[in-house]
Amino acid sequence: MPGMHNDDFASAAMVRLLVRAMAAQGLALPPGLPAPAALAGSHVPLDCKRSVVHAVLAQGGPALLLQLARQVHLLRDDPVYRALMGAGDVPALLARWQRLERYVHSAHQVSVRAQGPHSLHLQHHAHTGTDGTPQPPESLAVLGVLLGTCEALGVTGLTVHLGGSDSPALPLAAGAHQAAGLATAIAQGHASHWALHWQPANAAAVSEPSQQPNPQATLCDALPWPPPAHQIARRVLHDPAGEHPVDELAQSLGQARRTLQRHLATHGLSCRAIATEARTRTAAKWLLGTPHGIAEIGFACGFADQPHFTREFARQMGMTPARYRQAFAAA
Repeated sequence: MPGMHNDDFASAAMVRLLVRAMAAQGLALPPGLPAPAALAGSHVPLDCKRSVVHAVLAQGGPALLLQLARQVHLLRDDPVYRALMGAGDVPALLARWQRLERYVHSAHQVSVRAQGPHSLHLQHHAHTGTDGTPQPPESLAVLGVLLGTCEALGVTGLTVHLGGSDSPALPLAAGAHQAAGLATAIAQGHASHWALHWQPANAAAVSEPSQQPNPQATLCDALPWPPPAHQIARRVLHDPAGEHPVDELAQSLGQARRTLQRHLATHGLSCRAIATEARTRTAAKWLLGTPHGIAEIGFACGFADQPHFTREFARQMGMTPARYRQAFAAA
């Protein structure tokens, strides 16, 4: 994930993905890997990350790396996966990916160079003010995750051109043609330039991400709130990583923005306060029930950055996320 050289939860999640995909295909893992529980944390040593990538490249080259990075379903229980899967379409997925890059202060970023109704021209490049152009394996790993997530979201007719739409489409099926296409793109310096195209979604076949089943949707049910507040909380709990603007929430309830705000205010509530409560309760559940890192949980719960997560969680729960996990995880 963003900046495989970085010591952050996003690149740690990429290592988890590659290791699980290698194991699923019976590939040889590099010696000296940390235990699975350690790989679930926020930080994985740089040498470990490099050894995993080198092991993949040694056994199948860039084509294998791209294929393994597309197996995002192997992270289905991870907060980052759930956050990305809340996107309703490809542009929304990219927006969440870019928020992930900002959250971890990634040295690399994916930027939109051009956009059409059903196309995106993207570049994976060094963040402004930082040194170090992404290496082809880093760019291909990010591309693989984006492609795999698009496929998991049910995007149809997906094609990718390395170097721009004028370049031949890269075969997405593993094989000699894909390997040759990748080799050509890398040789021409196009591994970090992508043009994605897809078919328009069938509106009748698409359901809102917030309506997908989620066992966390009842976390706020016991609170003495009016029905509209509980409906808002359930929407946020279904997709805590979503932005949930007030206009969107009001529309989902069939109310005008001002009408909803006035009704909530009579109960001492606001859309922002309800969303924060829902996100904090989701974070508390993940802190106690999973080994995932605190930063990863904060991102997946929709907080703007790590200080924002720590500040809001402490305000709601009376202690920081780290202290909360330390105090209650064993129980």
